[in-house]
Amino acid sequence: MKKKIILSLVLIVSIKFYSQDSKTTNSNKENKYSVSIYYIGNLRNHNFVSDNYNGIVGIDAKYNFYGNDNFSLQGGLGLDYFKAREIGNELDLKNTLMVNPNIGIILEVNKILKPFLNLGYSFFTAKYTIQQSYNFINPNDPGFNTIPNTAKYNFDSVSINPGFRLFMNKNLYFQTDYKYLPIKSNINAHLISIGFGYTL
Repeated sequence: MKKKIILSLVLIVSIKFYSQDSKTTNSNKENKYSVSIYYIGNLRNHNFVSDNYNGIVGIDAKYNFYGNDNFSLQGGLGLDYFKAREIGNELDLKNTLMVNPNIGIILEVNKILKPFLNLGYSFFTAKYTIQQSYNFINPNDPGFNTIPNTAKYNFDSVSINPGFRLFMNKNLYFQTDYKYLPIKSNINAHLISIGFGYTL
């Protein structure tokens, strides 16, 4: 997980240095950071990811590396925390953190409404412990009753993330968006988030 976060941060820093060297931004636009925090919901659609995780909270940081009067380009990193649902006594599913580096475009419709579209890659790992029972050895001895076996499975995927921001003033905004993860042909995730952000 640490390697994924570090790799994502390196990507964002590289974008920032490139944008500073290019000198192509509009003089009326300033490069800005934005940070948003939000509730994230995981819609259930009968697969392992949607049925076994509840979205809890997420945080997203972005850097606008190009802007003009019509649109801005941004690079960012999202961190989304999911709580595992209880599956049963024999399977202990762990909570997980999804890391999502992304790039996107913001349309400068007006000073209040700013739709956006981000494309990225999500790193989503499911970790669980399987309790293997051996009651036939000695049901009264807890040392032989179960033997845990830890396993993990990666549900990494591209991410498609449309949404919009409604600015309440120059810096503070309300944001809602939808994130689609086409993980496999029969496994996909639909995430809805709603929260607030601030530009720096």
